[in-house]
Amino acid sequence: MLDEIRQALLWWFEKNGRTFMWREHPDPFTILMAEIMLKKTSAPAVNGFLPHFLERYSNMRKLHETPETELIHMLGPLGLSSQRGKQIKDLAMVLVQSYDSKIPCSREELLKLPGIGEYTAGALLSFAFGKPEAIVDTNVARVIIRVFGVKPSRYEARRSPEVWDKAKRLVSPQPKQAARINWALLDLGALICRPKNPSHHECPLKDYCIFCTVDMHS
Repeated sequence: MLDEIRQALLWWFEKNGRTFMWREHPDPFTILMAEIMLKKTSAPAVNGFLPHFLERYSNMRKLHETPETELIHMLGPLGLSSQRGKQIKDLAMVLVQSYDSKIPCSREELLKLPGIGEYTAGALLSFAFGKPEAIVDTNVARVIIRVFGVKPSRYEARRSPEVWDKAKRLVSPQPKQAARINWALLDLGALICRPKNPSHHECPLKDYCIFCTVDMHS
């Protein structure tokens, strides 16, 4: 069944997946900046802001040389500018001084970086480095829980080991398709498998989904 779910996700994403600039140009620097900005900010808002930001700060060394106050001002339109500005400056310092301005491609090294958690590390490994790594945010967690009937052991489902395990099983056998499977899960949760009033009839996973079967017959 997992293989059928993967194929259904890929088919749906090919026709319905969202287009963002960091998906079209998934180099490590772009992905890292996008992930920092996507925290508590909508993807369309980041998509409109990020190109101008990258035009002004095109690499880690430029960020390292830029005063934090300038970065905070630049990030103002997105909100959380002080928090984001400090993280970017901290990251730039560590990466320039300890990694020759290069973003590492191992989970162990990524998790040592300021403000980088499991999700951002997974996003970098999957999207920028082409590794079969899972990512789980609120949207992905909701899809996993509903499709497989998983009961999360943590208050925040996106932090539950059971949810991560299912997500890993979906992407791990498909290294060449892992990024697209992850994007499909993200988009499915955002567009179809919404918290309220999910569009069951439009869902590519409706034939496999435990929640869909129960909800449509209740």
